[in-house]
Amino acid sequence: MNKENIFLDDSLFLKLTRKAEKKNLGISLEDNTINIKNEDVDSFFKTLFRFCSRSKFCFSIFKNEFDFFTIEIYNTKEIETFFIKIQYSYDISKEKIKFKKEFNKYKKRRIYPIVGPDGVGKTTLLTSAIDIKQKNILYKRFKKIVRRSIIYNLMYPINRFFLKRKLGKKPEKDQHDDVHFFLILLAGIFYYPYLVFNSKFKNKIVFVDRFFNDYLLENISFLDKKTILRKNWNKLLSMIPTIFWTIHLDAKPKTILSRKDELKKRDVKKYKKYNFKIYLAKPSFVYTYINTDLELDDCKLFLEHTYKKVLEK
Repeated sequence: MNKENIFLDDSLFLKLTRKAEKKNLGISLEDNTINIKNEDVDSFFKTLFRFCSRSKFCFSIFKNEFDFFTIEIYNTKEIETFFIKIQYSYDISKEKIKFKKEFNKYKKRRIYPIVGPDGVGKTTLLTSAIDIKQKNILYKRFKKIVRRSIIYNLMYPINRFFLKRKLGKKPEKDQHDDVHFFLILLAGIFYYPYLVFNSKFKNKIVFVDRFFNDYLLENISFLDKKTILRKNWNKLLSMIPTIFWTIHLDAKPKTILSRKDELKKRDVKKYKKYNFKIYLAKPSFVYTYINTDLELDDCKLFLEHTYKKVLEK
């Protein structure tokens, strides 16, 4: 695979920068580096996200330093690599020192959640790219983590009883978890130290199918209601553990709904949009977006490539 930073007129790098320039973002180019003002960074990443998701490209954002990112875009033919240099109008020396400490701290916590709606192919992709039966790998499903907890099993019968009266029918477990999201967050937070222990002291690499992110979304389990971000989602986000690498899987609604019909088209689109918004509000040090409309081998290749880089960083 060609990884050389030789950008022709039809390169993804130049196409992306042209789109960013149309948004009137304060950017300038220097070889394979984009210089950008701090206040325009989120808008640039939104442009990157829209550009790649609409074109079925995969991409990763590596936050190497407080003011420096590496971006990789994969178009099934090659990986193009370029860099983002953030321009601040004030002294960031203290922030850079703090960032370095946090980077090293969370790098040692090798806990990597895979987010994406049911039917997007989380288990299929992960198990094809990584042997989760290896002794140094711990694979957990977030739903099972919280539903097996003591606090969940104590409260579930009571919550289900009152929710049944409110809905006029027996609620699904996902609907219960949607309504009683705070219980899920608490159960997950109480369990999280166990994952940290396995990663830090047992030297395991932990993959988590789904994560806290899902429970910042409201109505995701109710087909008659539109999915929205909870009103207090920013405050709830502060409770969620910081992680080193987020893997976000996505596909066209038609693809996902052909495998699982538990959502509506609008909800699949909202899930994608809101998960990236959550990332921008509380960034992991590495964020990877993979579109599973691509062939499995292409998705596998990019995941393996990024996984190797994450472990080496």
